[in-house]
Amino acid sequence: MAFVVEDGTAKADANSYVTIADADSYFADRGNTAWTGADAVKQAALVKATDYIEGRFGQRFIGSKKTTTQALSWPRTGAEDFADTIIPVGLRRACMEYAVRALSAELAPDLKVDASGLTVVATKKKVGPIETDYAVPQTGLGSTPMLFRPYPAADMLLRGLVYSASQVIR
Repeated sequence: MAFVVEDGTAKADANSYVTIADADSYFADRGNTAWTGADAVKQAALVKATDYIEGRFGQRFIGSKKTTTQALSWPRTGAEDFADTIIPVGLRRACMEYAVRALSAELAPDLKVDASGLTVVATKKKVGPIETDYAVPQTGLGSTPMLFRPYPAADMLLRGLVYSASQVIR
């Protein structure tokens, strides 16, 4: 699939909210040297970041999609502060922040589970030269696994664009 950036026209084949040039400029302005690699690597990171945004926030964005055929959640109608052809700056910046993280790790890794299906936390314990790996099942109060890891620097950029988990939409 080709690298296609959503420009506000509700493209049916878009797979990124941001161009490589925009991301290069964004990170250069911030002195972030972690944004490196060939264009193909950067494209893949931007696509992964966009996929992450769509999976984590796609159903919670304010307003509704502009068309039924558009590939991504934005542009939207009914988002009061944004024209229906605009990709908000906060969304674009969040996409870039997730993308730089995608260069070094999975944004939404699969949960580790034991044979019974319980999520587990892998732990290492080292005493002197002896090191032991073991997995502890997560059970009991507060043990619900997080499907999506929080990335505060990126997550905060989406404030005002998503309904909170506690809001009721009528």
